[in-house]
Amino acid sequence: MGSLTNTDRGSGARLIALLKLIGESDGDCALKDLAAGTGMPASSVHRLLQTLVRGGLVERGDGTSYRAGRELFRLSANILSRSHYVAAVRPYLRALWTSWQETAVFCAYDASHHRAIVSERLLTPHTLRHVLEPYTELSLTWGSLGRAILAYLEEDDIAAAYAQSPAGPLTGAAAPALDVLREELRIIRERGCAIYCSQEADVAGIAAAVFRSGNAVIGSIGLTMPAKRFDMMDRERMAADVMRAARTLSETFGHA
Repeated sequence: MGSLTNTDRGSGARLIALLKLIGESDGDCALKDLAAGTGMPASSVHRLLQTLVRGGLVERGDGTSYRAGRELFRLSANILSRSHYVAAVRPYLRALWTSWQETAVFCAYDASHHRAIVSERLLTPHTLRHVLEPYTELSLTWGSLGRAILAYLEEDDIAAAYAQSPAGPLTGAAAPALDVLREELRIIRERGCAIYCSQEADVAGIAAAVFRSGNAVIGSIGLTMPAKRFDMMDRERMAADVMRAARTLSETFGHA
């Protein structure tokens, strides 16, 4: 995006310019780069950024850098839920739900914050269930939906996600040692899906990564349920169904 023109320097236009630069960036944006990209003085950019930070659309990174905020991701997820992209997921969730009558979930990968975001789900008809609300943020180091994504990330991203979740979100249990987690991720890649079961939290699930063209992981799809019911399931058949859904969905998004 080029610098703003003389006729396009209202505060609204400048805020939009900043959001576009930050939203199109692959990572954190330095203040000086935002100033150069918009053609505004660094002091003006800094003042506008504080408005975006207060609204949650932008958040501070290291030093004087900035990145997309969680509110911006929430709004984006809301828009995506009505788009063709997420609409493509629904038939696969419906098929899993019909076969197993358990909560079927698609999570999108939020690379900036090393989290998974619940983008679409079909709740189990059972009264005993864990309700995952849309746009809920999930750790990548706990649960099948998060670990299915984590298994295919670069080492730096794995370490960053690990650092964010030192304890289990449901039980408060300490995270496994990083070397232990890496071994679990290797098994997930070898098996093709993540299987998670916590009797203490009474939560379990099976999930597999979803890719787009270029072999980039964009999220995960899977089934979640109480551990009590998971113990009675045919895990091998469930895993096969989940992996088939992930593979076919990935092909829809251009993954070979």
